[in-house]
Amino acid sequence: MASSGIPATESAAGADADAVTEPAASAGAAGRSRSADPDSTRSARPVNPKLVLLLVCVAQFVLLVDDTIVNVALPTIGDDLDFTESSLSWVTNAYFLTFGGFLLIGGGLADLLGRRRLFGISLVMFVLASAVCGIAPNSAVLIGARAAQGIAGALLSPAALAILLATFREPAERARALGTWAALTGLGAATGLLLGGALVEWTHWRWIFLINLPVGALTLLALPKVIGPDDREAARRVPDFAGAAIGTAAVLTLVYTVVETDTHPWSSTRTLLGLGIAAVLAIGFAVRQRYAAEPLLPRALLRMRHLVLADVLVLVAAGGLFAMFFFLTLYMQRIQGWSPMETGLSFLPFSVGMGLGAAVSTKLIANRGPLLPVSVGPAVAAGGMWLMSRLDAHSSYTGHLMPALVITGLGLGVAFVAIIHTATGGAGEGEGGVASAMVTTCQQIGAAIGIAVLVTVATNHTKDRVKSGIMQQDAVVDGFSRAFEIQAGLMGAAALLGIVVGVATARHHAARKDAGPDPLSGLT
Repeated sequence: MASSGIPATESAAGADADAVTEPAASAGAAGRSRSADPDSTRSARPVNPKLVLLLVCVAQFVLLVDDTIVNVALPTIGDDLDFTESSLSWVTNAYFLTFGGFLLIGGGLADLLGRRRLFGISLVMFVLASAVCGIAPNSAVLIGARAAQGIAGALLSPAALAILLATFREPAERARALGTWAALTGLGAATGLLLGGALVEWTHWRWIFLINLPVGALTLLALPKVIGPDDREAARRVPDFAGAAIGTAAVLTLVYTVVETDTHPWSSTRTLLGLGIAAVLAIGFAVRQRYAAEPLLPRALLRMRHLVLADVLVLVAAGGLFAMFFFLTLYMQRIQGWSPMETGLSFLPFSVGMGLGAAVSTKLIANRGPLLPVSVGPAVAAGGMWLMSRLDAHSSYTGHLMPALVITGLGLGVAFVAIIHTATGGAGEGEGGVASAMVTTCQQIGAAIGIAVLVTVATNHTKDRVKSGIMQQDAVVDGFSRAFEIQAGLMGAAALLGIVVGVATARHHAARKDAGPDPLSGLT
């Protein structure tokens, strides 16, 4: 679900809104015309909107695949580079942490430098970081390169989204484009697991990173042919980099502190100090947003209760979803003894379930609104994760694990489309792009915190079980089971929150219909 660029979307309809359209006869005159009449760009069309959508979606898809592609390879990576059980989570957390933490800065740079320029620069950064991952000689280099990948992704995603929003301006077209963008999340996660398994099985784990090089190179070659240059004559709004820096520092401090709880307990001075610093930075960010002339988070957006609640829902659900991939991969390979390819293929029922759930959700939203899918979907997923918590070292795939995967995927598919629909205001004019950025930030932060907390819980529970005399393998499974129980609880909480979100969404749309113009209509 990686879309972002809150500030970038504000510029999508501003002075440089037609950076993806054919050049005007006079750049200066065109810039003045656009400033005087924001609607004037809506009639301009890119050379081929479908190619623009394809290009930005390819880039976004690569980012999403990298969310999960490493999961299947984690045991092999851990053995090759001598990771400990707890430090292995940093291979995924380093990516989630920097991706979520630097999104605000990425959006600001998209405003300042221009969408296409930042798209190209960040794509080069991502490819180079992937190359370093692929040749990493030790664990420290790999973790550092994964963090660099996350930073590059946090710059690339808002630039790509801003290009998409500037290309598709009519409400119906934008809804379809954002629908495609949103659908990439489930597809990217599932593809990452399968592709990772195939590459590890048939080549070497290093190719899960090196595969990004040819894809990135082809995208870079296509960039100048598909997307027009940024309008250099247009006035550019300087984003609130001070606010972005404070917000980024708050996120990084919080997630790093939580990740380190596996070695520094929650009651330790270091952990309490880290949480206190994160809280102070968060308060500072809120104060900055309140008084900044150009806040990163538009005040009108924050007043829309259903969007904010939907973002909280994404934060909670992501904490359970991505941790599920982490623990299931370790269970399949280290407990069941499956190969990486068998592990990747075993997730196919999850993908099928998610696809079916998404189709059902689309029809439910069209006929009855988002209330039912946004609440029932997480509840179904919670049931599937509870089944996972009942796994033991001898559980069968067809009799136990596969049904759990299908049920979880079905529930997440139903929930996912409804949540994206709600959190982006139905992808309507003036809402979709700005809100999409907050969704991605919450997803990445939720994933990083969820994995960090649950790895700590599972590790500590395993140690306690070993001390009580349980065999090591059974103790490890017990640790996984405890983590799945918490994930089921998170999804249950998301289901309850979904009811609140659905009701708030219905009230918002009813009020907007009575009130007239959209309060965010000036943002996109």
